[in-house]
Amino acid sequence: MKRSNSLRSVLAGMAACMLLFSCSSNDNDNNTENGNTDSTLPKNETWVIYNGAANWSGGIYALKDNKSREINLAGLPFLQVSSSLGGRSLDKTLFKVNDVSNAKQGINKMGIDASGKIVDQGFLPSLSNAYETNFLVVSATEGYYWDKVRGGLKLQKFNPSTMERTGEIDFSSLSEGQPLESIGQLIIAKRDNKLYLDLLLGNKASGNWQVTPAVKEVAIAVYDLTANKIENVTKIGGTTNLGVFIDHVLWSLDEVTGDLYFATVGDMKTQPSDYSSKILRIKKGEVNFDAAFAIDMKTYQFPAEFNRLFAYNNKIYTTIPSRAVSYYNGGQHGVKYRDDVWFWNEIDATTKKATRLNMPPDNFYTTQNPFFHNGEIYFLSNSTTDGFSGVNQYNPSTGVVKETFRLKESGRIQGFNIIKD
Repeated sequence: MKRSNSLRSVLAGMAACMLLFSCSSNDNDNNTENGNTDSTLPKNETWVIYNGAANWSGGIYALKDNKSREINLAGLPFLQVSSSLGGRSLDKTLFKVNDVSNAKQGINKMGIDASGKIVDQGFLPSLSNAYETNFLVVSATEGYYWDKVRGGLKLQKFNPSTMERTGEIDFSSLSEGQPLESIGQLIIAKRDNKLYLDLLLGNKASGNWQVTPAVKEVAIAVYDLTANKIENVTKIGGTTNLGVFIDHVLWSLDEVTGDLYFATVGDMKTQPSDYSSKILRIKKGEVNFDAAFAIDMKTYQFPAEFNRLFAYNNKIYTTIPSRAVSYYNGGQHGVKYRDDVWFWNEIDATTKKATRLNMPPDNFYTTQNPFFHNGEIYFLSNSTTDGFSGVNQYNPSTGVVKETFRLKESGRIQGFNIIKD
């Protein structure tokens, strides 16, 4: 009798423990989905997530206390946008190309309200009705943008706090009388109180969205903001077409070395091997291209182009496709440009050796570059094969890759910013 009671007591205790464990596991599952119970999740950060559907529309979400490693965005407040291709952040303010409807060309300013929702905070319209407003936000009071209607060889200035135009810088002296001439249409960078701007002089053929330069080379104009004058125009051959789209930034300042890097895409329609896509450099303290430096896509894959760019501590981070690709509908290569063929790589700027990072492949539905935050570099990826849409972080000192988060039943990841408290 005593043995029977003892056995029942043991079994009851085991059942209670199992029930308690089960409840505890369920609680953890419920709390970790959009709930910050993971002690490794930073509590002093807000994650800004741009998600997108097949037509590029989507929402901009702000997650603070509801961050998790697997995020379902259903039911969360968001700002609806017709073009959800990511944006740029400055402190706690966000900026993106064009308004929420994507019908008005210009620069849209956004922030986070008291309820934690992304909201509009201002808009600077472009005079042009074409999709072409490149911009740079330097500080709360210093910004630059390009507006073809105001003059292709003029760079506009604006105040990001008031979202008002404040003047312009005239580069008309650089004109060569070509049908299409622009300054800063695709690249506006600042270093050491100098602006570095792409100078494009050429023409655009029917059926080709790229400008064909009059001379097969690329050029950067350097403007000294202290002296208020054009300091230099540096040119280099062997490639064409610096940058690609207005909201697809292809320049990067290495904050450690001070070197400036630029990516050229060449002619994306004909993909000539003698004018292939390259990564170029203007070293710290210089105003000329480094003639001894070029990273050529042909070293790793061809035909193909460099379509993402980030530099940190003499390393370059970009995607390299596993197969030849053509942007123009698969073209002669038979490979769709947005297949799962793009792999994140770290290229040593000295040896030019490329090392593939242990991350899911990407299909180029997001164009955002990696960024550095708190000792780690963050990378966005969408992979149909792996069913992955999210962010990975990489520690360049240890080489360790960790999944930051993935979206669950929430479309593609289109953009990601981190805002610190």
